[in-house]
Amino acid sequence: MKHFIRLATCAVAALALTQCSTDRAAEVKPIAPAHLADATAVGTLVGPLAEKKFYKLFDGYKSGDDFEGSGVYVNGGRYYVVFDNRYKLGSIASSLPENSAQNTLTGSGSGSSNFEAITYDANNTPHYYVTEETVPHNGAYYPRVRQYDASLGYQNSLWTDVAFSSANSNKGFEGTAYVRRDSDDYLLGLIEGTGQIKVLKKTSSGWVTQATMTVPVAFPDYSDIDISGSRVAITTQEGSQLWVGTLSPLTWSFTDAGRVYDFPRGSSTGTVGAGSNVLYGNIEGVSWVDATTLVCVSDKAGNSQPSYQQYKDQSIHVFRLP
Repeated sequence: MKHFIRLATCAVAALALTQCSTDRAAEVKPIAPAHLADATAVGTLVGPLAEKKFYKLFDGYKSGDDFEGSGVYVNGGRYYVVFDNRYKLGSIASSLPENSAQNTLTGSGSGSSNFEAITYDANNTPHYYVTEETVPHNGAYYPRVRQYDASLGYQNSLWTDVAFSSANSNKGFEGTAYVRRDSDDYLLGLIEGTGQIKVLKKTSSGWVTQATMTVPVAFPDYSDIDISGSRVAITTQEGSQLWVGTLSPLTWSFTDAGRVYDFPRGSSTGTVGAGSNVLYGNIEGVSWVDATTLVCVSDKAGNSQPSYQQYKDQSIHVFRLP
């Protein structure tokens, strides 16, 4: 979902990180809005260590072809990406080779997909979960979770029980993270407009809410979540920041306030470190690469955003914690 970035300086809390694990469980507890911390950054992310426009990665595309990156997941040395304007799922080699057969687009369908998140379940038969932000259903709007096999072949879809009205249907699930606990499958669904996280348990008929939590940092919006072991990363698109915190392995609760980091600032010509302009105004996806490194993806810059933010839109980016 596109957001027109605020130029005000915002920050995101970050904390120590862990390498992506097959059991990416973590839990969160409700925190009253009055207890939300200011998003004051403790530092700036290092990088980009690597960065590339999406159209340059896939063979046969040109600069005018839109790739509105909305979610990413690291697995097996590859970056798996969803786009909210495409039904095809991207699989990209971590070396980011240009115009390469190593990078693929898999799937079919035309028009906007409304895909906002991708996560991975390595338990038993591995598969990916791709979340549609909201879809009309039973008189309201509900996020829907699509399941794909390890080769990105579509398998089935299940509804969540989280309803949105027509007025806030474009502020639904912006990010999801898979958690395996007590032999059950869970998704943590991050709500864009509020920072609430819905803990959803998988059943034969759908994803059912078990708990609700709130991210303990005040962001203008919340664009994605990823969990590795006990560590969680959450991004804000409008705030151009990253929050990192620790989740309890036993209860749905955060164990600390976490830390906030700014994405690098730069010049009006897109040069990182050469000015104070917010360049990364469209970060919509995040995933842990290892204990100190994250990969992010960005959406298309809107018409109301500064033109220099187009230098960093519709791209994949790799950063390191300072």
